[in-house]
Amino acid sequence: MAIHNHLLSQIKIGSGDFVVDVGGGHRPFHRADLVVEKFPFDSDLHRSQPVMFPDAPLVIASAENLPIADQSCDLLFSSHCIEHLPDPPQFIEEIKRCAKSVYLEFPSRRLEMMFAWNFHPWLIEVEGTRLICYRNDVPQFFGDMFHKEYDAAIGAWGELHHEELNTSLYCNTSELECVISEETAIEMLVRTSPRGQDRVNMSLPVSRPRYSLRHVLALAAQSYLPRSVYDWLQKPRRFKTTPTDLSLDILPNLRCLECNKSDLAPKNETLVCSCGAIYARDRGVLDFDHILH
Repeated sequence: MAIHNHLLSQIKIGSGDFVVDVGGGHRPFHRADLVVEKFPFDSDLHRSQPVMFPDAPLVIASAENLPIADQSCDLLFSSHCIEHLPDPPQFIEEIKRCAKSVYLEFPSRRLEMMFAWNFHPWLIEVEGTRLICYRNDVPQFFGDMFHKEYDAAIGAWGELHHEELNTSLYCNTSELECVISEETAIEMLVRTSPRGQDRVNMSLPVSRPRYSLRHVLALAAQSYLPRSVYDWLQKPRRFKTTPTDLSLDILPNLRCLECNKSDLAPKNETLVCSCGAIYARDRGVLDFDHILH
């Protein structure tokens, strides 16, 4: 993540803690011991960049059916994943089953209203440790403005206002709840948004954010360099070409999705369970979504 918010910086992780990142994408959590991805090889509009092969092992699995043994995960980290899922409550049940604590991050209502992505089926709000999921029917009030006209200035502004544009929750999983609201997102927004004399106007003087040197250089490069040169500079160059393999000390924290036992062992290029289930590799990545026998 470009900027760690205040809540994330307060999380204490022990040296021996087992940390799992679900949906790490192109920015996996730096402390993750295992990264879970559903579609690690698909590059589409759900991501701004291809999936990064992290230093930690990466496996293919569904967020709603994780190959993590019961209560073996000390911290489950998931940033900008839950709003994509077809069944958020099922994901939360999986988190409660396998993890002791959780950090979740997802777009706030402000960010959803700015971009109104069509691949986010949910707008999610937080009340204490309770997630409320609203079916996302927010129209694109601004059309394609924030999609086709997105530039370095908006990116820098978004980083500086990260905590206002994103919602985060850190808690023990025993406290976590998730419900689907009968209201749609637009019904909730209409009900709770300021109206009439409660509407907020611009305050003066206008604040002037302190942009970093990186932000200033990015804006200068976009403003003055030829488009071809700027596009070349924007191409990601940090990606590993091969995944990191699972280490033997991680295996006791994994479970077979067929028998639910933690009895997996490497065999040639596969992972084999004592029940007979076999997990093969897809382009070098262990695939828990497809079970062989």
